[in-house]
Amino acid sequence: MKKLLVQFIFAILALSAVYGQEINIIDSLKNRYIAAKSDTARLSLANKLTREYFLRGDSISAFKYGYTSLALSRKTKEPLYKAKGNQIMGYLHTILIHLDSAKYYNNQVVQILKNATSAEEMRVIAYAKNNLAANYQVTGHLKKSAELLIENLPIFEKIKDNRLYHVTLENIAATFNELEDYDKATIYILKGIDFLNKNNFDPEHKIVTYLTAALITYGQNDLLLMKTYLDKVKSYLDQVGTSNLYSGRYYAYLTWYYVRKKDLKKSRAALAQAEKALKNLKSRTNYYDFYNSKYEVANLAKDNKQAKQAALTLFEMAKEDDRQSIAASHAQDVALIASRDGDYKTAYTFQKLYSAISDSTKYENMEVEIHDLEINYQTSEKEKRIALLENEQREAILKSKNQVLLNLVLGISASALLVILLFLFYVLRTNKKNNKNRLEEIGRDQELKISQALLEGEDRERIRIARDLHDGIGGTLSGIKLRLSDPAGDKASLVQKANDQLGIAIGELRRTARGMMPESLLKNGLETALHDLCADMMSSEVQIEFQSNDVLTDLSMANTVHIYRIVQELLTNAIKHGKAKKILVQLIQELDTILITVDDNGKGFDLKDLSNAEGIGLKNIRNRVNFLKGKLSIASDPQNGTSVNIEIYVR
Repeated sequence: MKKLLVQFIFAILALSAVYGQEINIIDSLKNRYIAAKSDTARLSLANKLTREYFLRGDSISAFKYGYTSLALSRKTKEPLYKAKGNQIMGYLHTILIHLDSAKYYNNQVVQILKNATSAEEMRVIAYAKNNLAANYQVTGHLKKSAELLIENLPIFEKIKDNRLYHVTLENIAATFNELEDYDKATIYILKGIDFLNKNNFDPEHKIVTYLTAALITYGQNDLLLMKTYLDKVKSYLDQVGTSNLYSGRYYAYLTWYYVRKKDLKKSRAALAQAEKALKNLKSRTNYYDFYNSKYEVANLAKDNKQAKQAALTLFEMAKEDDRQSIAASHAQDVALIASRDGDYKTAYTFQKLYSAISDSTKYENMEVEIHDLEINYQTSEKEKRIALLENEQREAILKSKNQVLLNLVLGISASALLVILLFLFYVLRTNKKNNKNRLEEIGRDQELKISQALLEGEDRERIRIARDLHDGIGGTLSGIKLRLSDPAGDKASLVQKANDQLGIAIGELRRTARGMMPESLLKNGLETALHDLCADMMSSEVQIEFQSNDVLTDLSMANTVHIYRIVQELLTNAIKHGKAKKILVQLIQELDTILITVDDNGKGFDLKDLSNAEGIGLKNIRNRVNFLKGKLSIASDPQNGTSVNIEIYVR
């Protein structure tokens, strides 16, 4: 049987509010955001605004508040709020299937909260792992997806988060369904339904549960039970409105149901409703559902042309999203339809594509490995309960027999600990004073080195300018002088040639002047100058996109010039050394902080070799960032481009 699409519900349910809430919730959140006095309060409200805007289809506003939250998170020292800023960006990129960005931001959350202890920290890190599981499932790495999901179950039980516990049960069921292990999928979805009925969940949550159940029963060809689940979905959709996020999926599944029943008329009617829902919410997931439905209806109608077009569309989408198993399935569909039509060339081409993709996608022993993970989890839970009972009995016996001895040991230990703590306090206090003096000396040495490096850079720039003036403009002016001194030459011709050479000299002078200080930087400020710089460095081979958010114009000229030179050097490195074809430059100001991001799709490099790769350009960038007391981070992999993030305080 043809493998169905993955239930892509990880990120959407875990933190989203009910989609049908009144629209004025955004106005309320914005008013609270404006009135908030602390950065952490503003960050939390920015996260809520991000989700609300995104659920209403306003991705531009969603990303605006998402970047605001990220900027605020970089200012705080609290790991929880640092993680929440990255978490909201991971949420957006996960739902939009921006795989690289989603993986980066969710891994940042995991790294920041690797020592999580509080319930809220564990909730945030578990949510990030659910998003990573969605990432791995989309790319066909079902083993890794299952590992993360099964790891999360005991966390949600421990922090008593019923909502996330239930979502994870559903996603484990969806993973087994993707593996076509319908027995295990049924076990987990029934657990989810039972848990749903015992707890007070909102209608939207129930919609997703029964949609998952309908998909699993479809795989088992239990159409009667599938229709029962779909009817439940429809009743909840009537409560929240058919423009809901999941109405498109409902009508897609209803189409599959009628196709399996061989009812062409009703399947076409359901497909029309799915297309209407797609116009209301053009999510990538809805596109997959719609074209799968279109393919099934065309097959039922024996319309090879429509079926082939739908299969081709699904194949191209899956290739774009790097969903190899789905691409292979639809390549085989195209080959079969082309073969039926007698188009053996197309059939041969797509059969080869199917074989190549299938050979590169390895799922051997995956079911066994995931089953082992499940058994390990269940076994560990039993062992923990047994160990807990044994410990309780042992503790009761020890308390009754050795209470006096225990008190004595505790008293001696407490006294010894107090003495040790007092000694450590004395040592730490002394070391703190010594370290403070050393740090001040190191800071002064560092500032001196930075100043010397900047002066050396300025000396090199002066030498370059002097060389340009001497070799370029000086040589041209000398030539003009010689021509005008020729008594035998034709005066009109001499004047004309001298005029031409003066034009060349003026052009050289302007280029030299722009190198010293761009004219647009002096006249129009940093934002316009950087926009002009990106436009000047673009070519037919290099596309540069510049994004900013109304950077203030009251920056000091020194800060302005340093920031301009940093971006100029980063662009030069990306084009000259990285051989990038696409570059994204972002300049964002949040209060007294400027965030600079330059991402490219160039050849990148291994960060382990960063010390060997640092030339004069990268040293100049580091020196300028250090001079501005900023922070510089570089992320790069060979053949996967480079991302540079700089944070500068300008007040």
